[in-house]
Amino acid sequence: MKRLMLALLASGALLWGMDAVAATAAQAQQAINSAKAAMAKTEAIHYQWLATPKLLEAAEAAYKAGKYDEAVAKAEHAQKLAELAYEQGESQAKKYGVRLTKEGVSLE
Repeated sequence: MKRLMLALLASGALLWGMDAVAATAAQAQQAINSAKAAMAKTEAIHYQWLATPKLLEAAEAAYKAGKYDEAVAKAEHAQKLAELAYEQGESQAKKYGVRLTKEGVSLE
């Protein structure tokens, strides 16, 4: 019985650790590039949240320090914030009957 329990615990520990694979430099760079693309889209309508560039800077610093897991997490967070800011900008523009352009807000 003890052997069975030990075997189950050992196999469970192995399976649990399998999805904890460290991010690579390429994955971190891809996440940073995706965040930059999302931010560029949001910046184009002048609706960037203040926290987003700070997160991207932190992601780039983590990348340079070789902390790829941290870089991926921060870049993905920055990307999500940029996407949410864009959605909010579009929603607010629709609500108030204006258009968001590269030049700023335009009345329709």
